[in-house]
Amino acid sequence: MAEKLFNEPVTKIVDAYDLFDNIHQRELKNFKFRPSAYGILREGNKVLFKRHPAIKKYDLPGGGIELDETITDGLIREFMEETGLMIKVGKLISVEDTYFTYNGEDAHGILIFYEVEKISGELTPNGEDSVDVKFRDIDSLAQENVHRSCWNIITLIKMKKGA
Repeated sequence: MAEKLFNEPVTKIVDAYDLFDNIHQRELKNFKFRPSAYGILREGNKVLFKRHPAIKKYDLPGGGIELDETITDGLIREFMEETGLMIKVGKLISVEDTYFTYNGEDAHGILIFYEVEKISGELTPNGEDSVDVKFRDIDSLAQENVHRSCWNIITLIKMKKGA
């Protein structure tokens, strides 16, 4: 008998974060995988960040990958939508995962982080899911002003800067 491609989820409660970093206990069986890609665009000691209009913390440009997209195509689309910049995707930096909940849906997020390079365009937030798009000094970033989804990457960049 052939092995199943997907296993039945176990009965388990997991902590899932919402947009505001609040923790919610949710049943694992209700989760779906959601891959997303994020770009790290550097300018000297600064990194490009955007802010979602509903929250005060900064986040890296990027987001969910659609079923009909490759990972890099999804990142290029998301980056353009959120920043107005056309990019070239470079080196893979990290892959992480997290459980989150948004608008009543639960996701096991697979977060993929790449270095990116600007090809063209001007910084233009879309106002829907990005406002306040600008380069921020890496040393000014702390857990208090950076969304939890990209804090590990910021820590990694800071460590490499000091190395």
